[in-house]
Amino acid sequence: MVRLSKNLINFLPVLAVFLFGIWLVSCTGAPQPNPNSMIVDKLDAWVEPVSTGTMVDAAIASSPPPVGTNQNAPTQASVSSAIPLSRATYNPPPELPAIFLPEKLKPGVSPIPYLVNPCIYLESRWGADKSQPGTVVVPIMFHSVVQPGRLITDSTSISMAYFEYFMETAREMGFSTITADELVGFLEENQSIPARSMILILDDRRPGVTELFMPYLEENDWTLTLGWIAADTTRIAVWEKMTELAQTGRLDVQSHGFNHIYIQDYVDVEQIEEELFRPIEVIEERFGSTPIAHIWPGGNYTDQAIEIAGEAGYKIGFTVHSRGPIMFNWIPLGEAELAMNAPLMLLPRFWSTAGVQALEEAVTVSEQAKAYASAVQDAELAYYTYYCQPAGSE
Repeated sequence: MVRLSKNLINFLPVLAVFLFGIWLVSCTGAPQPNPNSMIVDKLDAWVEPVSTGTMVDAAIASSPPPVGTNQNAPTQASVSSAIPLSRATYNPPPELPAIFLPEKLKPGVSPIPYLVNPCIYLESRWGADKSQPGTVVVPIMFHSVVQPGRLITDSTSISMAYFEYFMETAREMGFSTITADELVGFLEENQSIPARSMILILDDRRPGVTELFMPYLEENDWTLTLGWIAADTTRIAVWEKMTELAQTGRLDVQSHGFNHIYIQDYVDVEQIEEELFRPIEVIEERFGSTPIAHIWPGGNYTDQAIEIAGEAGYKIGFTVHSRGPIMFNWIPLGEAELAMNAPLMLLPRFWSTAGVQALEEAVTVSEQAKAYASAVQDAELAYYTYYCQPAGSE
């Protein structure tokens, strides 16, 4: 995968806007995007908006939708409107506002829009029965919880006191959990989820830690997502305990590999396929559900592994990069993930050791995003009216 240079990245939006303007002049009506082109698999297929520019539908409306994409887009009638629905109202034509940028971003992190069609994006953003602007998701990974009186000897474990503090703080701050399925619905179509959502992911085979979560899950009507290692070396007693806990409906079992292999360039394709395909078979057999999320062991991935994950049927994946919270059509990524050009398969996660800080950061970003959405709502609806209405409907 060849990386685009910084100069080329900066030049592409300008060139796209110029060509788009020429195209508009030559047309007698507004462009009619193909609703089947919804989610980008490769970032080089779209143009990222810059702080003073316009997001342009990058001439890919005629391309087929990615595998697994929901093609049932909302209709124009579902979009709220606070402006006159007439193209003649706008002179010059409206521009789509730049992507939201919070006041603070971690060094080297960029928020990435992954929907290639502005009309599809705006329909889902402002449509009826959708999540409100500023709805935020905080993925947090857990490993070990150390009991009182024992020392913490690694960087991934938390104390029982901090575990309890996090769970109580999350409840007090108004956070609720979502499952992997709910996250996919939110990312793809902005389906309604709690405004402050979190997806709690427990990595590896940890029945004891799972049991620590259960009282909180029951009390708050929450779920716990398991990043489950599927190899058959698991003891029968562990399978029995986890099956029992899963029957409560509180566990959302997803893939964490078959043998928990750290996928790197030297790992052969047969091992990669086993790591990605075999967990689906095991989880279906043991838990009666099909995983749609893959939690990359050790946070390691390759371009080839990401491609195979898509072939296996996974819709999302999680790294160990604490880039920031997730919003609809807004994923904060670092340079390593950007190079892979597959944002939905490389979603960020916070470490549980900084769980409360992650929630606080998410609330700050959410409030700023809501304020920005309010400020640009008229401009976005104007863009939708001008470019996305069926011809002759004004």
